[in-house]
Amino acid sequence: MKRQITLLSLLLIVTSTIISCKKDDTSLKAQMLGRWKLNRIVTTGYTAEEMLKDPKKINGDVTYGTTSDYVDYKANNDDQVELSLSGNRTIGTYIIIYSDQFSMDINDGMNYCKVNSISGSQFQFTAKIDKTNVTKVYYLSR
Repeated sequence: MKRQITLLSLLLIVTSTIISCKKDDTSLKAQMLGRWKLNRIVTTGYTAEEMLKDPKKINGDVTYGTTSDYVDYKANNDDQVELSLSGNRTIGTYIIIYSDQFSMDINDGMNYCKVNSISGSQFQFTAKIDKTNVTKVYYLSR
C-alpha cells in the first residue's frame, strides 16, 4: 500500500511539473519578444512650430527597411527595448499594460501603444506620445 501511494505521489509531482513548465507563446509579451525589422513609421500631430524647431520632427510616412532599422524587445529582467533608426540606436523600457496595450519609454518620451495586429511575421501598433498630439503607427516584420 505504501508503495502504491509513493508511486502515485511521484506521478502527480511529475505531471504537475510538466504542466507548469508549458511555454508561454500566447501572451502579448511572448509574441513581441525578439528583433523586428522596422519597415515604416507614419507620424501625425507635430505642429509647424515643432517641425521648425527640430528638423527631426516631421509628419508623414517614412520608409525604413535596412538591416540597421529594427525594434528589439529584450527578454531580460529590465524589459528593455532597443530602437535603431538608420543606425542610431536608442535603448528604453517597455511595460505590458493589457493584452493589447503596452508602453515604451524611449527617446521621444513615454509612448502609450495599442496593438493593431500581431502575428509571427507582422506587428503593427499605434503609439501616442504622452502630453502631445503626436501619434506614430509602426509597421514591423520578421
